[in-house]
Amino acid sequence: MSKRLVAIVLVVLMVAGLISGCSGKPVTQENNQTPEERTLKLRVSDSVPSLDWEQSTSLRAVKVWHQMFEGLYGMDEAKGGYYKELAKDVSLSDDQLEYTITLQDGVKFQNGEDLKASDVVFSYKRAMKNPRFNYVTSMIEDVAEIDDSTVKVTLKTPFSAIDHTFFSIKIVSEKEVLEQGDKFGTIPHKAGTGPYYVTEYNVATNIKLSAFEDYWRGAPAVKKVEYRVISDDAAAIIAFENNELDYLEDAPLTDWEALLSASGDNNSLTKGNDVLFLGVNYLSPTNNNILANDKVRQAIFYAVNKKDMNSAACNGYGVETPYYMPPEYVATSPKDGFETYEYNKDKAKQLLAEAGYPDGVDVGTILTYGANTGDKAKMAQVLQANLADVGITAEVSVMDSAVVLPRLYDQDYDICIYADSNNFDFNNIRQMVHSESVGMYIVKYKDGPFNWKRLEELVDLGVSTSDIEERVGYYTELWSIVMDSATLLPCLSKPVPTVWASDLEIGTPVPSFYKIRTFSWK
Repeated sequence: MSKRLVAIVLVVLMVAGLISGCSGKPVTQENNQTPEERTLKLRVSDSVPSLDWEQSTSLRAVKVWHQMFEGLYGMDEAKGGYYKELAKDVSLSDDQLEYTITLQDGVKFQNGEDLKASDVVFSYKRAMKNPRFNYVTSMIEDVAEIDDSTVKVTLKTPFSAIDHTFFSIKIVSEKEVLEQGDKFGTIPHKAGTGPYYVTEYNVATNIKLSAFEDYWRGAPAVKKVEYRVISDDAAAIIAFENNELDYLEDAPLTDWEALLSASGDNNSLTKGNDVLFLGVNYLSPTNNNILANDKVRQAIFYAVNKKDMNSAACNGYGVETPYYMPPEYVATSPKDGFETYEYNKDKAKQLLAEAGYPDGVDVGTILTYGANTGDKAKMAQVLQANLADVGITAEVSVMDSAVVLPRLYDQDYDICIYADSNNFDFNNIRQMVHSESVGMYIVKYKDGPFNWKRLEELVDLGVSTSDIEERVGYYTELWSIVMDSATLLPCLSKPVPTVWASDLEIGTPVPSFYKIRTFSWK
């Protein structure tokens, strides 16, 4: 192209920019669209299996649902805890068994129906029938409507962690759910009170949302949202660099420097409340129940080099941890008084020899989910190498979470890499160790060779008091039993890397439950 032609093109582009700048409409970077026309594009690393919040506890799905549904309580991670959301006022009886809850005024569902106490009763009783949510509902005796704006929740025993129940159970429109029947969750609906509702849903490719203009807090500034399923981390980075994504949270830490360069000042590395674990299924039949051998499981734990995992999965930005939940976030989290299995190859080999396998042994498959290039897959690969160093062989299998998670919850695996937490109370351990949490735990302790009855007793004792010191005492004993069993090993507390477009305002970055209703275009 000649220099004269280049100059002409530049002049034309400058004039076009001046004309559009004088049009009186705010101009964004996306094809000169106004903020009302522009679509906020985000990534999900795996498919979202349903639009019904009860159908999965996968964090990627929960983040999408939090734009659509609300609970009696919300969670503000930036300020460190729970707050009243659909609940306006909450009073507790002297015996700490009855919560009388007055609902917010003027709340509508996305289908135009007013929120009523009967919808709350319907939502809670629906969740109470789902065994997946036993860990947050088993303490409830009854939920009853007093009048259209008042609900009474009656507990079986005092329960100091009830805030998380009020946050976890999302309120849905009874009318919308019943009208859709068996199709609910598989097609777009307007069953939530949240600031966005789904307009298009393709489980394999994307979810499109539109702003709910009658949202009770006020219409959101961002009017259109699209979640795109991008499983490959490298593809997600390229999409952000090419302006095909506006907000990329939980970005790949292995490419953080490239993302820093692409995002300029619009990035954050937020302290995470999510822990990556190693799980061992002592009930696995593989190799004549090899994982039922205590010393083999202990050998596996001592073989784990968390520093190598951190380097591979988090580019060194993670924190090697012995904690089920980060104490910085959770006041009731035990800090010491339990086995931690510090990396020790020689001890791992010694335990393996004592177990009767001085020449090594095959323990089956390390199963995990997400992208083949994701943090869990990289941790699995490091674990495979760590085990090989002490004479233990294992394959690695990485599949879609929709396939893997049901297998983990059914104890249909040998060894797994798994993530859990995103909570502000150690009672979250209930979902991992208590027999009532069928469909949530990955290790079945009940009827096993461990002191499982004491485990369950300690879970209940931990919520029988609001005294922090007492609760920490109960949970320290509980966690010590779990760690002695060599079935769950916390490995990494991962920071949450987030980057966003230069013309997007997101407020204070948070590790998990971001709220698009607080976003706006500049």
